[in-house]
Amino acid sequence: MNPVRRQRLARTAPEIRARTFDRVTDRPSQIENLLSPKEQDRLREIATVLEYRRGGLTIFSEGEDAHFVYAIDEGVVRISRHAENGQRQILAFMVSGDLFGIPDGGSYVNTAETVSAVRLYRFPWHQLCRIRLDEPQLQLNMLIRVAYDLRQAQRQIMILGQQSTNQRLAFLLLDFLRLPEFYDERDGRLRLPINRFDLADYLGIARETAVRAIAKLERDGLVKRIDAETIQILDIGGLRALQLGKRRRTAAAAE
Repeated sequence: MNPVRRQRLARTAPEIRARTFDRVTDRPSQIENLLSPKEQDRLREIATVLEYRRGGLTIFSEGEDAHFVYAIDEGVVRISRHAENGQRQILAFMVSGDLFGIPDGGSYVNTAETVSAVRLYRFPWHQLCRIRLDEPQLQLNMLIRVAYDLRQAQRQIMILGQQSTNQRLAFLLLDFLRLPEFYDERDGRLRLPINRFDLADYLGIARETAVRAIAKLERDGLVKRIDAETIQILDIGGLRALQLGKRRRTAAAAE
């Protein structure tokens, strides 16, 4: 093992808890809900449960040898890559049910880090490949998952390349609204699990621009900031119209 890698693991080890999967004590997970009972049994045989106690911990780094694939049960993981000039671009935020870490040529092409406390299932890649040969449906499920991730990446490229800063921000907020672990429909409050640095690096803008963009949505009556992590969603239709580049239909105009 690379000495730098060994030192990093030693520093973060107290923050990580690893154990084998025990169906007797574990509750049904998001991952299990996506698989047949037979597929679940096969994956339990090779799964290790990893519990990261806080955000800011590295799961793997781009360029490292890839030996494992990961699936999220709880928490948020950011997937990022660094340009040659050192600038970070966040490619995706992974949440419950998401699969990540599929290798490319035996290496990880991106970096994966925890945004919050995270509970993961870790599968050895070579063992998973053998199971896929025996379980065609599992192979199909993984293919569907990879195709979905590709569509999401293409969608983000289009949005970052063609839309304004405010449109990009509306897109991100709407994306989180579909996740009940972050958005409470009853009171209209969205708990953003990311800070302004992650927000800026995902949208491809400066930190100050991200702050100004949120302030602009607030002035337009689309959202209201409750605290550093919570946003009141005041007008979902207005956010959708903004994201699509349409003129917002106000109450006065409707009359």
